[in-house]
Amino acid sequence: MAKKSPFTKFGSGVVGSHENSLLKDGVAPRAAVLQEGNLQNSYRFFLELRGVNVAYIINVSRPSYTLQTQDAKLLNWTFSYPTNITWEPISFTIRELFDGYTFTSILGLFYKKLTDYSWDTPDDLSRQSSVMGGTNSSYAKDLSKSVLQESLGPVKIKSLDDEGNIVETWTLHGAFITSVKPSQLSYEQDSLTSIDVSLKYDFATLEVTDAAGAYAASVAAQSNF
Repeated sequence: MAKKSPFTKFGSGVVGSHENSLLKDGVAPRAAVLQEGNLQNSYRFFLELRGVNVAYIINVSRPSYTLQTQDAKLLNWTFSYPTNITWEPISFTIRELFDGYTFTSILGLFYKKLTDYSWDTPDDLSRQSSVMGGTNSSYAKDLSKSVLQESLGPVKIKSLDDEGNIVETWTLHGAFITSVKPSQLSYEQDSLTSIDVSLKYDFATLEVTDAAGAYAASVAAQSNF
């Protein structure tokens, strides 16, 4: 009779959150990784961002959250209660290029995202308004969250396995740019220039690829032990 595998449907080599999947002492089995392909490498990812080739994005932080709490005292004891969840900002770095990029540079692209949608320079307020038939010569764009979201577009962070298949997809909701910081220029080094970009968002959702096939393989491998 084949030995029952301690693994769950949540993935090959990963113990799920159900108590019956754990050993009596609560420790995960030592053979939690059955093959090299089960390990996730930090360099197997791409960030989908409107107008930016994924090949030039060299790093990105994944979404994370903090559970805020409030303490309440009762006599000599203190009890903590959850109150809210806040999602931490993420950042990523893009290598800059000029030749071959459509119409603009990487830095120019992010500057246009700002000026075309949500912000005017003070010396650019003398243009004639097409909306008012040219009667209003002083108008400015509205620096609102909705237009900042529209200028950025959808944001997705995808992790890949060793065969290039997508295993995890983070989707940021309500994301907009809060910081664009170009790298320093210097005669003392010949390194590539880059841009660090920070985003804030309302919340993020995680989609994990169905691991049923990998789970079945792990069960078969365990039954041979």
